[in-house]
Amino acid sequence: MDLIEKAKALGSEIRKTEEFKELSRTTENVKGDPEAARLIEDIQTIQQQIQFSQQSGVQPSQEQVDEFNTAKGKMDASLTIQAYARARNNFDQLMQDVNKAISDGINPEEEKE
Repeated sequence: MDLIEKAKALGSEIRKTEEFKELSRTTENVKGDPEAARLIEDIQTIQQQIQFSQQSGVQPSQEQVDEFNTAKGKMDASLTIQAYARARNNFDQLMQDVNKAISDGINPEEEKE
């Protein structure tokens, strides 16, 4: 089995994990909840505006900070978004573990440290 085939097999195994299944389920729940989808879109827009300001050497305005805090509060109150965030964190942790295992295979001497 060549390297690409092994990578595809790994991808197939990842799709079978509970972390992937839960992330897929909660992603669909967010897509099916217009309010949750709008909140996520709103906070992403605000974050981009704040990042652009900071990259331009300008502090974000108080209005931007207030908008962000309001949107974040609404997101934190959404059970749909809470479930999605937990699933995303769990999947991200799985992927970090997978990447570490791959790195350990590439650099086995670092694994012993």
